[in-house]
Amino acid sequence: MIYVDNVKKNYVVPVRESGLKGAMSSFLKRQKKEISAVKTISFEIPKGEMTGFIGSNGAGKSTTLKMLSGILHPSSGTISVSGYTPYKRQPDYLKKIALIRGSKPLFAPADLTALDALEMQRIIYDMDYSEFRKNYNRIVDWLGIVPYYKKPLRTLSLGERMRCGLACSLVYNPEVLFLDEPTIGLDSNAQNRIRHFLKEYNRETNATIMLTSHYMEDVTQLCERIMVIDEGRLLFDGNMNHLIESLTPYKLIIFTPEQASTEIAWDLYGVLDNEIDGKITLRVPSQRVPAITARLLSDHSILDLTVENPSFDSTIEQLYKSEVV
Repeated sequence: MIYVDNVKKNYVVPVRESGLKGAMSSFLKRQKKEISAVKTISFEIPKGEMTGFIGSNGAGKSTTLKMLSGILHPSSGTISVSGYTPYKRQPDYLKKIALIRGSKPLFAPADLTALDALEMQRIIYDMDYSEFRKNYNRIVDWLGIVPYYKKPLRTLSLGERMRCGLACSLVYNPEVLFLDEPTIGLDSNAQNRIRHFLKEYNRETNATIMLTSHYMEDVTQLCERIMVIDEGRLLFDGNMNHLIESLTPYKLIIFTPEQASTEIAWDLYGVLDNEIDGKITLRVPSQRVPAITARLLSDHSILDLTVENPSFDSTIEQLYKSEVV
């Protein structure tokens, strides 16, 4: 479905020194510098898979999505999506994909209503009216936009605009979705609704979805496979659980002793992660969790005890510090 082989993307940008002298020198003889935004990445994504594509700002996420959607031409390498070469921007290809940016989910004029914007998509993508109505009814129902789909787009909240943007992008039933920060700036309720919708859309249509997000909750709830990019190169590509197990081979035992005491050496049981308001968190190697839990319950009176995995943020932070995964 998505095939990327040895792809690079370089930009040539002007550079100059500060001050009047630098400005004059640049005017007479402009200096240029080549920047590598993406450095030789390769991967494949099969049909129907939801893949998380994460990395820090400037890592190359958005540049990669723009190459996959055909907005940017790769400097070298091969890209194929659904059998098409994206940068050729063939009409049949554009009908099969959708690029949805959380920073600007709608491209329709702000004075239009969501209903107008959906009708505009029908005309642009030359959809059969009966097919349009079928997709329209399904998408509108899934996203719950009926209460405001007749309001001007400029009057909608960010979450409402995001849902309308998804409706406009999906009403022509694309096979491949490139989602660039789809929940950015949304409150928790709006984020959960978008995540639930994406799960349903993937389940119902078997669409291939590639998702970038700074909210790790998006990735952990939606994707089993993740790719981590940093400074234009892939650091990891594989199963999320494998990444967690290899980089953070421990679990967190969180408990509240019946009687708080500063004299108890909790570090005899594991690494003391924190102690807040009488609640203690210990880091313990995964294989030792049953034995340590039994010791704690035997040695002390415990009010409550839970065992949790370390946060995904901690795993990603550890990945950036590692040389090899």
